[in-house]
Amino acid sequence: MNLKGTVILAVAGLVWAAPAGAAAKVNFFANPSFELGSGEWRMDKGKGTVARFTADGNEASDGTHSMLVTVEKVGEWGTQFGQSVDPGAKGKTYTFAVLVKSVAGPVPLTLDIERRARPWDKAVRSKPFTATPDTWTELHATFTVEKDFPEGWFAYLSCREANVRYRCDMFRLYEGAYVPQKTIAKERRADAGVRLYDTGAASARPLSAEALSKKTGWTRVPEDTVARAFKGDAVLLNNLLAVVLRKRGHGAELYAAGPKGRQARAVLAPTGSGAAERLASVRITENNAGAAAVEAAFTVAGGKTMTVAYRLAMGQAFVETEPREGTQALAVAAPCRFTVLPDFFSDDIVIDATGIPVDGVELPADNFLLHMLAGGDCVLMAVWNPPVAYPHGTLAGNGKERRLEQSTIPYGKDGKVWVALLERPGLWHTHDVAKADVGKVVPLEWRQPFPAQWRIDWRRDDGLSDSWEMIAERQGGTFTKIGWFGGAGTLPANRRRWTTVLGTFAYPCWIDKHGRGHVQPLRKGLVFEGPAVIYPINRARATPLDVFTVVDIVRATLGVGPCEYVLDVEGQRSESRGRATCSNRDTLDGIYSKGQQKKRRADIEKSLVEVMVFIRYIRTRIEHYVGFGHELLAYFAEQKKAHPDLAEPIAELERLTRAIDQHVEARKDKIKTPEYAAKRVEEFRATVLDDESKEALAKCKRFTRALVEIGGNQDELVGECRWAIKMIRQRAGLLMATDARMGEIAREIRRRSQKTLRNPAGHEGARH
Repeated sequence: MNLKGTVILAVAGLVWAAPAGAAAKVNFFANPSFELGSGEWRMDKGKGTVARFTADGNEASDGTHSMLVTVEKVGEWGTQFGQSVDPGAKGKTYTFAVLVKSVAGPVPLTLDIERRARPWDKAVRSKPFTATPDTWTELHATFTVEKDFPEGWFAYLSCREANVRYRCDMFRLYEGAYVPQKTIAKERRADAGVRLYDTGAASARPLSAEALSKKTGWTRVPEDTVARAFKGDAVLLNNLLAVVLRKRGHGAELYAAGPKGRQARAVLAPTGSGAAERLASVRITENNAGAAAVEAAFTVAGGKTMTVAYRLAMGQAFVETEPREGTQALAVAAPCRFTVLPDFFSDDIVIDATGIPVDGVELPADNFLLHMLAGGDCVLMAVWNPPVAYPHGTLAGNGKERRLEQSTIPYGKDGKVWVALLERPGLWHTHDVAKADVGKVVPLEWRQPFPAQWRIDWRRDDGLSDSWEMIAERQGGTFTKIGWFGGAGTLPANRRRWTTVLGTFAYPCWIDKHGRGHVQPLRKGLVFEGPAVIYPINRARATPLDVFTVVDIVRATLGVGPCEYVLDVEGQRSESRGRATCSNRDTLDGIYSKGQQKKRRADIEKSLVEVMVFIRYIRTRIEHYVGFGHELLAYFAEQKKAHPDLAEPIAELERLTRAIDQHVEARKDKIKTPEYAAKRVEEFRATVLDDESKEALAKCKRFTRALVEIGGNQDELVGECRWAIKMIRQRAGLLMATDARMGEIAREIRRRSQKTLRNPAGHEGARH
């Protein structure tokens, strides 16, 4: 997950935003300013050309890094340094620009964009430019696309000069006319800064996007001014959010900046002895370009007031809130059908309001939750610390129109609640899966708005959710599966994957090379039916630095250390010990098939020792899960005595828990015991280790085949046990959501299950 990095996203300057009120310019390049190193970038070289490139922090024009390109020898067409990107649309105008500076003498360069396949024809070739060592120069070419390029583009800097070095920075390819990067950077810094306004007159209605854009009659409160009596409403603005405190409002009205201007998305109101009725006063506590903060007091029935502090910082997509006198919780009003409770350890809980009959629910979220707002363009995320009690959800409406209207989040001692708005067209998507879709490839009516680690929460036929990370198709047809800790795996073009429990299957959710999402519900093991929800949970290397994912907000609000604790980063790391039984088979069968048992006696001994380490380790994990199940059943027996009115929901959890013993019973004859396996190893040492007869290979294969059966069944069993505990954990949360009486029991189950699921063995299939 790489949680130890710096989180300066919105003001890093790697993807630029247009001036306030205009639509954001989408940069076709990933990692355009090399802040994430040299990933996504490549250099093509003509025959005989010797050249290299390195991203470093020695000098930069934008951000903190630039790319140093060294060309020693040139053959044929020299060097082409750039990146593969999506093509522009025929008939539209685009600009390709890049900042360059030579290291010593002048360096001749051109900008080129060509088809990514034969005949490699050009979309544009610029006039020749010369990079000089004295200053950064922005090369640029504006052009109209005259034909289709379905294979995509390769956009690059071309150099045909030997013995030169140059630096490049801030590659931009976007739709529209050329605007100098210096102008953009200046506007971006000003736009990201925080401004505090007095509207001059109180508005009876929430402000419109037009009013927030034009600011007619508004007065900006000068920086560092904190003593002011507001004549109208108070407005805090940065480039991403607006926080409006209307005199006739009952909470802070939160707006997100999008293509259609700033849109009202939520109301953040204090709660305590009652509900906030009307704004009573606003006091400024901080006012500068870096941040603005106010304390807002609201009237409550009976003449009392409640106060809450709101703070908005430069370039941030969230507002920070703290309780003051009379405030106990923050009510976040943002109606939605789906409320997602992300679980970085197991599967998410997805609350579908249309399936919740009660008007009040407990939301089993420890530190964060998501409101998936109507339209698919915005996700509201609330983060809080410390956790003292689960949030409460309030529902209203009927049938398909039923919505979770509000989440009320308690403040802990010295606690805070942060509320973020993640806004981008197509930021989240829902797709209804039918039973008839099993095994079928279904293209979604959704394209990823930016590269990221996209999570899909499938609805299972038993009402639970199953969380998968979508894989991304590469240009060559294979797929990338992004890992939680920064690495990435590769799946073949047929998406074949194997895990314990599920066995071999075609990975069921992916994004093709054109960015379009697809699903293919599994044929066995899991039955998906009903709405599936897709959202960006974490960053990928190619994620633009001006967009936010769920993990970004957790990092930016809680800080790196608390974030790692909350996400239990160490507990999510899998472990491997010894040598798997299949690896032992391949080693020993290979040695004996070549008659090398005498020559490689030490290798055989090593493999025998390591395979027993593996068998005993996996058995320890199985016993760990079995012990958890027995302890949980004893806990349930106690709770049924203490709470006889909860016998029915507890019985459901007991049924799920007994599945652990059922899985063990079904495989006990095949997994044998570690003592049995150790005895077989000793027999092998005594009768086969030094055997050089013709029968030695057959004896070896009988031994390795027997151990593989033990190991394979142990692997399957440990995966089944883990699967069962994940189901118990999620079901407990859902029971609590529909029956508040289950709150204490559900919290205890989820606490115990997370502790038990920590540090899985690599063969448990902790991630699909």
